[in-house]
Amino acid sequence: MAPESLYGDSIISRGTMEYDVDMHRNRIVVARNDALDDQVAFDDNFGLLLRNYNAVLAPDTSVAGRRAFQVLLVNKYTGETVIRLSLDSETKLVLARDRFGATGTVTSQMRFEQIRFTSAIAEQTFDVPAGFKQVHGTDEGLPSNDLKGLVKAAGFRALGPKYLPEGFLPIAGDLHNVKDVRTLHLLYSDGLRTVSLFENARGAAVDLSRYTVHATKLQSRDAQYVRDGPTTLLTWTDGNLHFALVGELTLTELTRIGSSV
Repeated sequence: MAPESLYGDSIISRGTMEYDVDMHRNRIVVARNDALDDQVAFDDNFGLLLRNYNAVLAPDTSVAGRRAFQVLLVNKYTGETVIRLSLDSETKLVLARDRFGATGTVTSQMRFEQIRFTSAIAEQTFDVPAGFKQVHGTDEGLPSNDLKGLVKAAGFRALGPKYLPEGFLPIAGDLHNVKDVRTLHLLYSDGLRTVSLFENARGAAVDLSRYTVHATKLQSRDAQYVRDGPTTLLTWTDGNLHFALVGELTLTELTRIGSSV
């Protein structure tokens, strides 16, 4: 459900380009997002997915008035269903996608309410309407998979976890500045679920002022964690580096990962 301030807005994707139509400010924000064209290789790594998940057929259903096949993606190690897909029986288009968290609750849902199939979309669809101005947004590139190169370029002695849950592998990362603090981001995935590790050497801790903060321990080190829906964020310092782990995993799993860094 969209907030009232976004009523009437829409997003058009074409290849790697995104057109955000802002009706309230009479503008279209155009930006390039390379990840849109690399979902199999990055977001839903197909090789990892096949290795870590079983596809299980569930009873057929109906979405937007169309018959759909249901496919459950079940983790081979935990037995938990992480994704439920509803595929159009004729075109195999994904008509609905439900994501489940570690507790089995639905954490996100995408579903068509109405759908119609057309011929090729006219070029005029991508023209800027009269009265609207075109604004260039922030382009998003792909994270690097050269993790050794990123660690060397971090500018500090970066550390990584010695333990990861079964099926997880390091897949990508990037270096960026957060409030002028150079921060290394390492991304781990099992093909569907992801865990991010952020670290910096400038004494910059994560701002948790907007959340209810809980205290915990990483072996003998003090740590803090917050929960925001299905996502848990765990932070700590070893005196030299500041760390933050973020993922849709249980606190127990995140604590085990953090203790191994």
